[in-house]
Amino acid sequence: MPNLLVVAAILLCAPLVAFAQTSTTPSPAASPHSTVGTEATTVTGTLSDQGIKTKLESLGYTQVTDIVLAPEGATAKAMKGDKPMTIAIDSAGKVTESQIGP
Repeated sequence: MPNLLVVAAILLCAPLVAFAQTSTTPSPAASPHSTVGTEATTVTGTLSDQGIKTKLESLGYTQVTDIVLAPEGATAKAMKGDKPMTIAIDSAGKVTESQIGP
């Protein structure tokens, strides 16, 4: 009987160990590319140039220009604070930014 209680306690506590694990994902500051957000819908076919501009502005970008739509997503140039960025939005709506220049 005591062995059964020990086994039951281990089985009940085992899933909690997974919550204590730390992430090995690097911080966005460590990479020149970072993911900004995701959209549940696809970009192409559902958003126009103005829709993409509005979405990027809602994420904090300004001076959104050079929007190019493609079957695999869209790209644009924008400012984030005082830094020029190239923005890519894939067909799943994932937004990725890359700083232009130094």
